[in-house]
Amino acid sequence: MTAGVPKIELRDVQKAFGLDGRRVVALGGVTLAAGEAEFVSLIGPSGCGKSTIFNVVAGLTEPTSGEVLIDGRRPASRLGLVGYMPQKDLLLPWRTILDNVILGLEVRGVDREAARREALAHFPAFGLAGFEDRYPAALSGGMRQRAAFLRTLLLGKDALLLDEPFGALDALTRADMQEWLLHIWETYRPTVLFITHDVDEAILLSDRVYVLSERPAVVRREVRIDLPRPRRYEVVTTPAFTTLKATVLAALRSRPEPALTLGGGR
Repeated sequence: MTAGVPKIELRDVQKAFGLDGRRVVALGGVTLAAGEAEFVSLIGPSGCGKSTIFNVVAGLTEPTSGEVLIDGRRPASRLGLVGYMPQKDLLLPWRTILDNVILGLEVRGVDREAARREALAHFPAFGLAGFEDRYPAALSGGMRQRAAFLRTLLLGKDALLLDEPFGALDALTRADMQEWLLHIWETYRPTVLFITHDVDEAILLSDRVYVLSERPAVVRREVRIDLPRPRRYEVVTTPAFTTLKATVLAALRSRPEPALTLGGGR
């Protein structure tokens, strides 16, 4: 992580829920950080608590214990301080792509025509030029995700939470979207926290990768991705990439040693 105060920081964050009369611990004490203009991925087993981390950072739920800091401060409310893009694009089927993209701006009270002008300036970079008046059903999965990402970016937040945005795409589309996201991140340079189940994707996109344990999640390992930027998809074939992949996979597959019982027991 670059020197200075982290943009997003979690300090020993624990989160427990009540479920059917029992206490379920989702986060077992998560400590992590993302610096200014840094791309950081979270990877771990399904159901380990990755989305819970995002809900805590976004202020949608409060931690049971621990601290969440934004720009080094513990705000009274975190709601609206970061942009949050969930797994599904959540585009409204009755609104055109342009009107979907400006939805967040309209909610904030920005004049509709001003919001449209601001959004249209970004359509070429997002590969959406010429599709302004189409409806979501007419777009490919990749284009829908680009529209959803532009909607998130237009909120003007310099920290973004991206929850497995490419998980539902086919392999070829996903590779294209990964390379596109690299270009967009290099252009706009937001701080990004990114959830994925794909080891290659985490390494390709990130400056650092946090490997999480099974629920209740803790950070099992932090892996620094020392691959040069700007980065292109071809880097996945290099020996350096293969070495990093082996490191992440080893951390994912590691299991705590079982406790030893000393003494007799027949």
